[in-house]
Amino acid sequence: MNIAVTGSSGLIGSHLLSDLKKMGHNVLCISSSQSCPEDNIFLYEELLSNNIDFEADYLIHLASINSNMDESDIPLEMKLIKKVIDSMRNLNCKNIIFFSTIKVYGDNSFEFNIIDESFPKNPKCYYGDAKAKCEKILINSSYEKKFNYLIFRLPPILINHPKSNLGKLFKWVEKGYPIPSFRVGDLNRRSFLSYDLLTKYLKKVLLSKEIASNEIFNISDEDPISTNGLIKRFGKSIHKQPRIIYFPHLLFKAMIRINRLQLLLCRLFGNFHISTSKLRDTYKLSQLF
Repeated sequence: MNIAVTGSSGLIGSHLLSDLKKMGHNVLCISSSQSCPEDNIFLYEELLSNNIDFEADYLIHLASINSNMDESDIPLEMKLIKKVIDSMRNLNCKNIIFFSTIKVYGDNSFEFNIIDESFPKNPKCYYGDAKAKCEKILINSSYEKKFNYLIFRLPPILINHPKSNLGKLFKWVEKGYPIPSFRVGDLNRRSFLSYDLLTKYLKKVLLSKEIASNEIFNISDEDPISTNGLIKRFGKSIHKQPRIIYFPHLLFKAMIRINRLQLLLCRLFGNFHISTSKLRDTYKLSQLF
């Protein structure tokens, strides 16, 4: 299968590029900064102005301005997806997979909800807002330009890299530093996605004979995990017992009354549990994993 990929130089994209090639796919990389035709890397401008000798069965859109956006980045993110959609024409591509985010639903909460695809979009950060707007552009453009889309809403991906927030936490555990926490961190529920499972999902979708088109799917590991459970999971993966220091719950109750601290505590110990039932039922994934 021929697959065009944006964001192949990023943290997830670079891993995915290698794995797509291992799966036997021919891959073309679309870049915003470099051109190397001999390695099948082309600028957006080259795709828009030239006839590239590559017909893509799928375009996977991973590229993003960044995950820590400010308000001025939102129009740039919207401009990027429009450029990606325009690039599909010269690639004779009729199918696009867009990696969005569960941040379109909102953010961590101290309430317990299991969020499925029918949950209303209510982004609380610029990154979630940008992705929600990009989803709308993609859906509207699909009718006009007659292509198919799949939108995957992803939680944080569990991949050990020093530049990622989770990678920094992993390094903290690896060095044996004490990690301050509260008992509520044993009880909260947050969805994550292991990178290995992401590639299994994607492989199943790409090889499916009946690929669902024009659909939106949540995608994550089946079971959510608590904050402290995540720390322990990191420790277990390197055969090391993490040093979690539990502060009194009374301190947590006092801190949560302060607005700024409440936001921080919610970010660290809140819940964000998404349902993947639609994805699993559609592709019969429960039979595989």
